[in-house]
Amino acid sequence: MTTQPAVGDPLSDLWEHLMSPNRTHLSCFYPSKITMSGIWTGDNPLDFSLPLILFQMLLITSTTRAATLLLAPLGLPRYISEILGGFVLGPSVLGRLPHYTDIVFPPRSIFILDSMALFGLVYYSFTIGVEIEVPTITRAGFRSFWFAGASALLPFLIGATTGYVALGTDDSRKNADFVDRLSFPIFLGSTFASTAFSVLARNIAELKLAGTDVGQITLSTALINDTIAWTGLTVATALLYAEDSGLLPSVWTLLSGLVIFGASVLLVRPALVRLAQRATMEGEVIGEERECAVLVGVMVAALVADAGGTHVIFGAFVFGLAVPNGPVGVELVEKVEDYVVGTLLPLFFAMSGLRTDTSKVTSMEAAVLLMVATIAASVLKVVACIGVAAGFGMPLHDGTSIGLLLNTKGVIELVILNIARNKKIMSDQSFTVLVFMSALITALVSPLLTMVVKPARRLVFYKRRTVAWPQPDAELRVLACVHVPRDAPAAITLVDVLWPSRRSPIAVHALHLIEFAGRASALLLINAAAPAASSSEFSDQGRSHVEMQFKHIAHAFMAYAENHAPGGVLARTMAAVSPYASMHEDITAAAEDQHSALIVLPFHKHRSVDGGMEVSHPAIQSLNASVQSCSPCTVAILVDRSLGSGGTLPGGAGGYRVAALFFGGRDDREVVALATRMARNPAVDLTVMRFVQKGRAGSMTSSEFDALKERKADDWCMREFLERANAGGGGVDYCERGVFNASEMVAEIRNVEAAGKDLFLVSRTPGATGLTAGMSDWSECPELGPIGDLLVSKDFQTKASVLVVQSYGRAAASSASASSEFAVGEAVLPAPEAIMPATSMGHPPRRPRQHSHSDIML
Repeated sequence: MTTQPAVGDPLSDLWEHLMSPNRTHLSCFYPSKITMSGIWTGDNPLDFSLPLILFQMLLITSTTRAATLLLAPLGLPRYISEILGGFVLGPSVLGRLPHYTDIVFPPRSIFILDSMALFGLVYYSFTIGVEIEVPTITRAGFRSFWFAGASALLPFLIGATTGYVALGTDDSRKNADFVDRLSFPIFLGSTFASTAFSVLARNIAELKLAGTDVGQITLSTALINDTIAWTGLTVATALLYAEDSGLLPSVWTLLSGLVIFGASVLLVRPALVRLAQRATMEGEVIGEERECAVLVGVMVAALVADAGGTHVIFGAFVFGLAVPNGPVGVELVEKVEDYVVGTLLPLFFAMSGLRTDTSKVTSMEAAVLLMVATIAASVLKVVACIGVAAGFGMPLHDGTSIGLLLNTKGVIELVILNIARNKKIMSDQSFTVLVFMSALITALVSPLLTMVVKPARRLVFYKRRTVAWPQPDAELRVLACVHVPRDAPAAITLVDVLWPSRRSPIAVHALHLIEFAGRASALLLINAAAPAASSSEFSDQGRSHVEMQFKHIAHAFMAYAENHAPGGVLARTMAAVSPYASMHEDITAAAEDQHSALIVLPFHKHRSVDGGMEVSHPAIQSLNASVQSCSPCTVAILVDRSLGSGGTLPGGAGGYRVAALFFGGRDDREVVALATRMARNPAVDLTVMRFVQKGRAGSMTSSEFDALKERKADDWCMREFLERANAGGGGVDYCERGVFNASEMVAEIRNVEAAGKDLFLVSRTPGATGLTAGMSDWSECPELGPIGDLLVSKDFQTKASVLVVQSYGRAAASSASASSEFAVGEAVLPAPEAIMPATSMGHPPRRPRQHSHSDIML
C-alpha cells in the first residue's frame, strides 16, 4: 500500500519562504506586460515595463536638469547636480515617502535601469580611452610623470591602508588570506588616486588655464592618473575571484586583460590608423559604415572583456585607447556624446544616487574613518604637487593649483565604487560615505582654485595701447583673432596694407579662437595645447580637424613673414580654447601679455558664394561687443568682402584702393593713424575725406571749451597726417566735404564708393553726432557704429571691405555724458604722457599672465 504525500498549505509555505533568512526575491514577467493597451482600458502605465522605464528616464533627466539649473549660480560641475538628483530620488529623501519606491522604482525595473546605465557607461569609457594618447601625455615633458607619481602614490597608499584596516574590523574576513583581502584596499586606493578628466578639462577651460603651464601639466598628469586608476580597477576586479575559487582564476583574468590590451594595440589600432588615412584621403572624416563598424567593435570588446572576467568597461576603455586621437577620434566622440552624455550617463549617476542611503550609515566610527582618509588623501595630493613644483622651480600657487585640479572627481571614481558595491566587497555604508565625499571635494575645488589663482593675476602695464604714437616708426603690435582659416587671408592683407618694414616693423600675434562646448572639447583642449606635437604615426592623417585648422592658420602667417622683407614682420600663432561666453577674457589677456596696440576681430558674417553675407556663428557678434567693452587697447572689427583673395581684389592685383572717412573725435583719430601708415605703402591708393557739418558751430559737447579742444586735436591730427603722407611720397587724396544732414553725408559716401574702393576705414563712434543722430535706432550691428553699419547694410550694396575702429578708452567713456567723454578723450592725443595706461573706470579686467612656452607655434 503506497503512502500519499502530505499536501501542504500554500499560504503556510509562502509565509515560511518570506520569513526565511535565505529567501530569494521571485519575480514573474509576462510578455503582455511590456506595453499597455491604453489608460482607457483601465491599465496603469507604471504596471508595464516600457512605460515605466520611459517615466523613470523622464523623471531622472528632469530632476538632474533642475538640480543643474539650481546649482548653476554656484559654478558647480554637472557631475554634482546629477548625483544630487539621484540622491533626492533615492531612499534618503523621496524614498522615505510611503509606497514611493514600490511605485516609481520597483525591483523589477532596477535591472533594466542598471543595464541601460551600464550600456551608456560602456560608450562613455570608450570616449575616455580615445582621449588618452602617449604624445599627449609626454607633451608636458617628464614633469607630468613626476606629478602623476607623487599625486597618485600617496593617496593610493592612504586608501589601501584604510581599506586594509577596515577589513580588519570585519569579523567575516579576519581569517582570510592576504591575497583575498587585497581587492578592497586596491579598490579604495584607486578611488583616491583617480581624477575625472572630462570635469577637469572643463574646469581648466573656464579658469583660462588651457594655454598655461599649469593647464598643460595638469592635463597630462590627469591622463596618467586615469590610466593608473583603470589598471588598479582591473587588478582589483581580477582579485575578486581569489576568495572563492583560488588564485588561478585571478591569474587567468589578468592574462585575459593583457591579451585584450595586446590585441587592441597590435591589431585594432593599425586597422583604425589605416581607416583614418583612407577617410582623410577620400575627403571625409568617417563614413557611416566605418562609424558603425567602430561602434560595433566597442560592444565586441566589452563582451570579450566581460567574458574574460575583467569588466565590460575595461574592454570599451582599451578599445578607445586603440582609436587614434585625430579626425576619427573627434568625430566618433561627437557622434556618441549627445545621446550617451545627455541621456544614458545621467542614469548611471542617478543609480549611484539611488544607492546612496543615509540610513545605512550605522557605524559612525567607520564613517568618520573614511571621511578622514578621503580628506587626508586630497590634502596629501596637493602637498605632493607643491613639493614636485618646488623641485622644478615652479611658483607655490602653480603647485597648489595643480594639486587642487587633480582632486577633481567624476565618472571613474563612481565606476570603481559601483563595481565594489555590486561585487559585495564594499558595504552600503562605505558606498554612501564615499559618494558623498566625492561630491563634496569636487564642489570645493572650484572656489579654492579661484582663491589660489587670483594672487597669480597681476596687472600688466605697458605704454602703447593705441595706433597713434609719438614715435610713428615704433613697432606696432597687432593681435589678429582668427576663428577659421578663411579669416586669416583678410587679416594678413590688412597687415600688408599697413606697410611693415625694417624701419617700422609690425609684430603680428595670430590667436586661433576655438570654442569649448561638449565632451569632444576635451580632445580639442589637449590637441590645441600643442598642435605641433601631434602623433607622428600618420602625419596629417592623425591630426584632428582643429589641429589641421591651426596648422593652416599658422602656416599662412609664417609664410607671409618669411616672404616679406627681413625684419619687417614678426609672426606668431597661439590658440585659445574657451566657451564663447568668456572668450573675450582670453582675447584681452592675450592682448595684454603681448603688449598689443591693436586687436583685429573678424566680423560675425562672412561672404557667401552668391556675394551676400551669411552668419558664421551667432555668438561671435556678442563676443566682439564684449571685447570692445573691456579691451586693453584699440579694437578693430574687419568686415571681409574679398580683401584677402589676392588677385581677385576689386582694385586689381596691383594695389589696394582705401578710403578713410573722418568725422572728428577719438576713434576717428585712430582711423587717421592707420591711414598714416597706409600712406607710406606705394601699392595703396588712399583717399581721406573729412566731413564738416554746416549750420552748426561744430560743438560736440555742452562745453565750448571741450569742443574747442576736440577741434584743435582733430586739426592737429590732420596736419600731422598730411605732413607725414607728403613726406612718404604715397598717393594720397585728401578732401573736405561740408554737409547739412545725414542724407548729404550718405550721398558723399556713395560717391566715394562709386569710384571703386577695396577697403573703408571708419570709426565706431564718429565725432559729428549731429550727422549720425538717429542712425543707431535702426542699426542691425551696433558694434560697428552708425557708419560701419551703413556700409555693411544690404541697402548700401558695396563690395568693399570695412574696418571699424574703436580707440582705447572708448569703452570707459561710452556710459558717460558727451562732455565727460571728451574730457577723458585728451588721453589719446599723440603725446608721451597721453598714452599711459588708464586707471580710471572701465579698465579691463586682468587675467593670468600666459607663459612664453604656452604659445603654440609650429
